[in-house]
Amino acid sequence: MTTNYPSPGSIAALRANLNQLLNDLPEHPNGDLIMQMLSSFMNIAGEDLERLDFKILHGALTDMEQAFLALHPYRHTRKIAIFGSARLAPHTAEYQMARDFAHMIAAQGYMVITGAGPGIMQAGNEGAGTEQSVGLNILLPFEQGSNPFIAGDPKLVNFKYFFTRKLFFLK
Repeated sequence: MTTNYPSPGSIAALRANLNQLLNDLPEHPNGDLIMQMLSSFMNIAGEDLERLDFKILHGALTDMEQAFLALHPYRHTRKIAIFGSARLAPHTAEYQMARDFAHMIAAQGYMVITGAGPGIMQAGNEGAGTEQSVGLNILLPFEQGSNPFIAGDPKLVNFKYFFTRKLFFLK
């Protein structure tokens, strides 16, 4: 059962979406968990928390929403994470070994997950090829963007927070 609830543009739209979600819960295969999440959110919303706390919660949920949606089609494909330095150039032996390793792993049916940056991460995405690559990038000021082998790909997820990014490396 897949139901897309549009983003609310108003209180009326939010109320309609929530009512539809509540009506769908008894039939939803994960209705019990959704109900627990809604209860947790209601508990948090009722507290006198700082605005920053709500901004952190929103950022983390947005990170997770984007990652769940981007990676869901590949949930049954085995994956290997390649971690490494962003500072290695393509002419180095380490870069070439990582690229070759990723190519061999992809040929065995695995997907390669990297941090989507330069260096060893770029080598992993290059070796695996676009179809077998996943990039979990972190948005940092004055730091890395995504490497050219994953940039613009729907399997590239840009995270705001390190902790949500690490969660998806493990998932």
